[in-house]
Amino acid sequence: MDTAAIFTHFDTLNTEENTVLLLSNHLYQTVSKVWSELPGVKLVYEPLSVQNKEFLDLLSTLDITIKCSNQDLLENLARKQGVVIGTSNLTTSFIKSAFAKGFNNFLTQQSRDVLKITNVLGNEFSQTQEFSKEETTEDILENVQHSSSQSDRQICVGTLQSLQELRSLKDRIMDLKWKLPSDVRLSVELGQEFFQSTFLIATKIIGKEILDGQTSYTVDMSMFEEFACYLDTETNFSVYSRSDSTSHCSLYGNTGDEEDLILEGEIGEVDTGYWILLGNAGLADCRGLDMILLDKDYRVVRPRSPSQAFSNSLDLEFSLLTVSA
Repeated sequence: MDTAAIFTHFDTLNTEENTVLLLSNHLYQTVSKVWSELPGVKLVYEPLSVQNKEFLDLLSTLDITIKCSNQDLLENLARKQGVVIGTSNLTTSFIKSAFAKGFNNFLTQQSRDVLKITNVLGNEFSQTQEFSKEETTEDILENVQHSSSQSDRQICVGTLQSLQELRSLKDRIMDLKWKLPSDVRLSVELGQEFFQSTFLIATKIIGKEILDGQTSYTVDMSMFEEFACYLDTETNFSVYSRSDSTSHCSLYGNTGDEEDLILEGEIGEVDTGYWILLGNAGLADCRGLDMILLDKDYRVVRPRSPSQAFSNSLDLEFSLLTVSA
């Protein structure tokens, strides 16, 4: 990945922020691949780590339906956006808040969820019935055939975690399309790891120490905060810096705790005040970070807003992959 343009941007960036989210063009490429393999199937994604309005606008521009299961995300959604309400944290107040914003489609798995929604909204809602990938085509067909409600004519057939799973899921969807009534609408949820490689974190070096020939750096983020999702999993961060001269170093978070180790590996030589990039960081908690959009050549898209950057109106200099259903 050619990161020269990114570092040039940060060299001239006038900001008080020491950590910034970068959204790469890989998102377009990935979603385009799914659209091409699953034409006519609705894509659903629940943004757990990035909930700022710019990113939500981008999902809408890509015609991705946003799954919302919490109040914080709900408050950042616009009425115009395609939204389905998740039922993992379903409460009476959440149901009422979603309905007040005009969102009345609920993603349901169990009959008790439907009953809870009905007790609050009566019949003033629709539902998308959710199935797991473990449920067979025969199970889904039987369930749909025994449903008398027209609100059950939308079904989600599972979660797609990676492009490697696309072929098997495509075969299942094509089988369902052949056997289900034509008015049944199908959707698939994009898993969190599906977006893993689309995010980069730019973070500034705030400390450097050389002890017994071993260099350690400190950055203004933490494994206990932004990277908390990675505490119990094996991380696979890629790291980029301006320098071509690398050495084996340690990268620590800003808590001062020796357990706040983000990574150990080959890192280009940098000093305090320099920026580095961390890739494969799609599960990071980026809710409080500013967002910068990158084009297909990893140049910063400016001065346009991110939602414009996803549209057909973008001129050739900043042309991005256009995705349509």
